[in-house]
Amino acid sequence: MIIKTILIGIVAFIGYGEYFLTGRGQVSRPIVMGPLTGLALGDLKTGIIIGASLELAYIGVQEVGASIPQDMVSSGVLGTAFAISTGKGISAALTFGLPISMLILIVQNLAYVFICPLYVAKCDEYAKKGQADKLSRMSFWGGTIVNFVPSIILIMLAYYFGNGFSKTIVSMIPQFVQDGLVVASGLLPAFGFAMLLQAILKKEIVPYFIIGFLITSYLKVPIIGVSLFGLAIILIMYYQEKKNALNIVSQEDDDDF
Repeated sequence: MIIKTILIGIVAFIGYGEYFLTGRGQVSRPIVMGPLTGLALGDLKTGIIIGASLELAYIGVQEVGASIPQDMVSSGVLGTAFAISTGKGISAALTFGLPISMLILIVQNLAYVFICPLYVAKCDEYAKKGQADKLSRMSFWGGTIVNFVPSIILIMLAYYFGNGFSKTIVSMIPQFVQDGLVVASGLLPAFGFAMLLQAILKKEIVPYFIIGFLITSYLKVPIIGVSLFGLAIILIMYYQEKKNALNIVSQEDDDDF
């Protein structure tokens, strides 16, 4: 149990440390956290399934300025972990993962409000004294501790103490509630895609959206096929735009002569 808890902490560290590992490589998203958690717990297949299911719910979630959505790392890690330990699948992931992610987000916000000003003030002090090395260390470690350490500790504690009685809690939940969670898990992807469309949908994109809908509804082409159609259209548009740009440059050169 302790070893698995440590492995869960390592997975959470990878998720929170994406800025240092991959920049903005989307490592923190459930589609990555789920399989890594499943691998740590010895059930990679379930990890992939739960991670993909949670990703559909979070597909339209992005940080915009100061607006921070639910914590995806804790939801992906703990949701997958409890789904594996209880054997309840996505319903257990929603039951435990989403509420805990909100709790951890609250803790993160409290840390930003009460702890961040302390190390920021220290950074200002080092900057005024021209102590570049101390400023660099304080900026790095101060931000790292505030952003990562409390969340990772909470995830490890939630898994360690929650894994033992998670089955009991699930068994205490009425069956109609569990059935409702299963239905909700089917609806969440629709909300995720709706959020995504709200962010990217423009009038220039609507025709392609309609084409994709018609292909899937009437031609019964699977999602992978539609994705390949979309890739082909993107490549055609890209090379055509590139060709047009070269033609414009050539015409401008001819006009100069």
